[in-house]
Amino acid sequence: MLSCIPMKNLGSVLLAMLLMPAACIQVPELTAPPDVPDCSAVGEEPIGIQWVSPSEGAQVGSITRLQVQLTGATPEAVDLLVDGTAVATLKEPFVLDWETQSVSEGPHAFVVRARRCGQESLSPQRQVVVDRTKPSLIAQTPQDGAQWVSVRQTVRAELSEPVMADSVNDGTVRLLAGQSEVAAEVLLSQDGRVLTLQPLEPLPVSEVMRVVFDASVTDAAGNPVAMPSQGWSWRVPAFLPLGDTHTPRPRVDSFSFQVERGGTPLVAWLGTGTSGVQVERWNGGAWQSLGTPLQGSAGDPAAQECVLQLDAVDTPHVAWIQPKLDGSVEVQVRRWSGSIWTALGPPVTPLLSQASVTDVRMRVESGGVPVIAFKEWNTSDHQVSVFRLQAGVWRSNAPTGPRSAPSLGLLFLELNQGGDQILGWSQTDFFFPGWATAVSRQVGGSEFGYGFASRQAESPMMAMTVGGDGRIVVASPVQLNGSQSVLVQEQLMNTGGWERVAGPYDRVPGRTDASATALKFDAQGRLVMLLEEPESEASSFVQSLFVQRWNTDHWEPIGGALSANPGATPVSHSQFGTDKDGRIFLAWTEAEELDATQSRLHVYRPNQ
Repeated sequence: MLSCIPMKNLGSVLLAMLLMPAACIQVPELTAPPDVPDCSAVGEEPIGIQWVSPSEGAQVGSITRLQVQLTGATPEAVDLLVDGTAVATLKEPFVLDWETQSVSEGPHAFVVRARRCGQESLSPQRQVVVDRTKPSLIAQTPQDGAQWVSVRQTVRAELSEPVMADSVNDGTVRLLAGQSEVAAEVLLSQDGRVLTLQPLEPLPVSEVMRVVFDASVTDAAGNPVAMPSQGWSWRVPAFLPLGDTHTPRPRVDSFSFQVERGGTPLVAWLGTGTSGVQVERWNGGAWQSLGTPLQGSAGDPAAQECVLQLDAVDTPHVAWIQPKLDGSVEVQVRRWSGSIWTALGPPVTPLLSQASVTDVRMRVESGGVPVIAFKEWNTSDHQVSVFRLQAGVWRSNAPTGPRSAPSLGLLFLELNQGGDQILGWSQTDFFFPGWATAVSRQVGGSEFGYGFASRQAESPMMAMTVGGDGRIVVASPVQLNGSQSVLVQEQLMNTGGWERVAGPYDRVPGRTDASATALKFDAQGRLVMLLEEPESEASSFVQSLFVQRWNTDHWEPIGGALSANPGATPVSHSQFGTDKDGRIFLAWTEAEELDATQSRLHVYRPNQ
């Protein structure tokens, strides 16, 4: 007989379990059994696979988007096969961004495989080209790091492979001057490999230009253009070299530079090993000699110093110091006739006996009459002598310059509109230490002194010019904060006093000594000054040039620091000229970087 007690106990247990707190019930999670495909209809409902992307023959980069559409039964798995090898799995909705690093660059066969119930369905094969290489620059104009680029330069880049035309425009390929954008027309060649940027305006000078490609400029595979690690940039200076380094000889000892009113430069120069004074004119593409070299009589020693000057109709005149075999010296003067050099009077001999001569200067009056000046001295005396050609004979004015001065420095000669001769020079004296700057005017046989523009300077540096209105302007040295600056002053007519054009001026901050090497009024009556000054205190021996133009109440720079070999070698003997449009042309000698004893002549034109 069965007992009923166990059944009662079981009921009690069940009741107790129902009354227990819910928080204490531990119910294990139940996992639904995997979907088991219904394979009863296998073979009756095939899976269809159609490509969405990439297209046949497409080029793909490091990552490519694969997308297919499936029809029919639901597959168990969908795989990507590349060249017959499964490389990835696609999940619904069957879109995959696949990294191509596992396969080599080049063409590959892509197939998508769907599996269900032990059967496979394959997509049509799609040929895809894997290209992970970015387009790169294989040629460019200007070259990266180019120093002498024209303001009218067309910018051109040749690429290693084509880029997409719809990715190239003036928003994705930009031309920058510093941080400012320069408007340019952007063109792409038909083969997609050559990019051209044509600036709509001349490029700004004294700027570093660069080209920037947006990442959206890509090849057909989506690879952006790879720029050089250092970028692509170049300089657009205010002045460009006029021809190659201008001297066929290893050394230039003396030169003189002038510019015709139409903008054609001329230069006269002497060099070691040359026979006489070489005079050349720029013909637009090269330097062309004017006649044969100028020299003294047969057997004379080599010429010393030369000066070139143009008259009112741009006829060249040349004077030079010619030593003689007996130890004497003379000054010879020639005029260019258009085909040959003709002598102007007999040679000029110094006024002092057994004199030495330096600093020959020349100007030509409006009527074509030349005037020359030079310093001469012997063991007991020294002076500045001035000669004017009259009726084929050189006639001297009364000697000028204080004979009692211990020494004379630089010498300048100018003519005013009335033909008066304006002389400026630096000198020492017995009563004040240092150097003084003096100016006088000679009219006929009389001399009128304008006193000292400066005194007690630490150097003989000076520059002088005379304006069309007769203004005399002098640049002289002045000490300021432990270094030499330039003081520009103007002669006040009828008062004999000097007035500052501006305060002491230099171009480079810090303790660097500035020197004014030339002053001129351009055709518009604007005062232009040429400075020599180190670019930094750390390289004080490297002198660079700075062109400044007076603008009402301040000096404005025309370009930046100028040097034929930037930061390498010092410039010297700098000169400049202007044409009728006020354009500035420069000339200077510069020691060769590899041999400081060899100086070459450099001539520069405006970058316009």
